[in-house]
Amino acid sequence: MIRDINICRAGLAWLLRLILISVIVGCKGSSHDHSHGHEESASHEESFEHGPHGGRLLRKGDFAVELLIVEKGARPQLRVFGYHADKPVAPGELGATVRFTRLGGQVDELILKPIDGFLTSSVIVAEPHSFDVVVEVEHRGERYTWAYPSYEGRVVMSSEVAALSGVTSEPAQARQIRTVRTARGKIVPSEHRIAHVIPRFAGLVREGRKHIGDRVEKGEVMAVIESNQSLQPFEVRSQIEGTVVNGHLVVGEFVPGNQWVYIVADISEVWADLFVPLRERGAIAKGQRVLITSVTGAATKEGRVSYVAPYADERAQAQLVRVVISNEAGDFVPGAFITGEIVVSEEAVPVAIKSQAIQRFRDWQVVFVRVGDTYEVRPVTLGRSDGDWMEVHAGLTPGEEYVVGNSFLIKADILKAGVSHDH
Repeated sequence: MIRDINICRAGLAWLLRLILISVIVGCKGSSHDHSHGHEESASHEESFEHGPHGGRLLRKGDFAVELLIVEKGARPQLRVFGYHADKPVAPGELGATVRFTRLGGQVDELILKPIDGFLTSSVIVAEPHSFDVVVEVEHRGERYTWAYPSYEGRVVMSSEVAALSGVTSEPAQARQIRTVRTARGKIVPSEHRIAHVIPRFAGLVREGRKHIGDRVEKGEVMAVIESNQSLQPFEVRSQIEGTVVNGHLVVGEFVPGNQWVYIVADISEVWADLFVPLRERGAIAKGQRVLITSVTGAATKEGRVSYVAPYADERAQAQLVRVVISNEAGDFVPGAFITGEIVVSEEAVPVAIKSQAIQRFRDWQVVFVRVGDTYEVRPVTLGRSDGDWMEVHAGLTPGEEYVVGNSFLIKADILKAGVSHDH
């Protein structure tokens, strides 16, 4: 009964915490501007005038311009149309510059040229189409300027709410991206650290001081035997430090010559024998780094490939790959199964992010960039991955902060607010 009460109390505590986070998010989120192409206002309803082509219409007196981002495949392009007294103006009569200031301060400046009834630029307007816009147009000696925010995929979350929600971020950075091959195997004693203890002479056992499982030091006496030739006792000592893994002596028994009486193994260093499928053997080479993990996953150790067998196991159709690892703590028991990750290549990339940060948004792979208390969706082009880290070809620069922990909460907040894609 007491245990049930404690469980209920724990559950109630979690519920109250979630309610608190929801209340804070709701309070903080009421001033968010999530809609791309919206003027700042108390609501998320569209508050700008649309032009004949469906773009944003900006007016000053009888003169007006219409801005429209036309998305042709992966090449979004800005078009600007001019109007005087609501009649089209020939693009050759206009001069225009548009500046987009993105989250973080990056400025994209587009100097527009006339073509096919409108002004445009060869510069691609990269996603997200979320920025502060400044439009400067010249017509018949008059200069016109407009400035407005046009945001999409953007939310504001205070550091307090982020901490309560487990939303964490870190800078994108250069990283080593590894290509690995995974193989299974087992731990075996190092044959270089196994000693067969053989008496110098045949004789009768007078003392058998060690048994299987006993620890011995190098030079320690393990037995006393009476020589069959001189009838004098002599000591049998261990050549190495280790553990007795085989052998025992009974007082009075006869020990023949040239026969081991104990086997001592030093398992402070062991062999990790991995079996790599033959289809992957071409990628394996001596000296490669390997991460060995115990069957329980509780212990890991790094080593290097010390031996690649020149033959294959006929039944498994696999090649033996051996890694020497230190085992002072005794975490790796001979006979235990293991998994090895063999690093077949390792290359530095200028920008990498944690794989857990990747989300799907529309038809993009994205991360959420953080600047102060503002978070914004950022499409990224990804490259190689080692499971934990992803190479970024485009979309992020070194040092930019991106959300790692609980990024799905930022995505949910953006979707909840409703994201428009008007231009």
